[in-house]
Amino acid sequence: NAAMVAKMQTPTLTITGQHDKQVAPDRVREFFADLGAPQKVLIDLACSSHNAMWEKNRLLMFRASLEWLTSGTVTGARDGTLRLGY
Repeated sequence: NAAMVAKMQTPTLTITGQHDKQVAPDRVREFFADLGAPQKVLIDLACSSHNAMWEKNRLLMFRASLEWLTSGTVTGARDGTLRLGY
């Protein structure tokens, strides 16, 4: 629930596909808004579904994940929402 998510402090990268039908992008945005971590990034990935790792913009997702894991940023941002592939 929102109260539990608000207590989470772990740096978090969240990715939602623009056309995801398995996990609705609106629900991912709600989770992101409730997340208590001061270092959090939400990527809105264009032209992608729940299976983004096999789709057109997969390299954008792979690069963003690698940067997050190695430096704690995505395109230099430590927090906020990014739209990639639009």
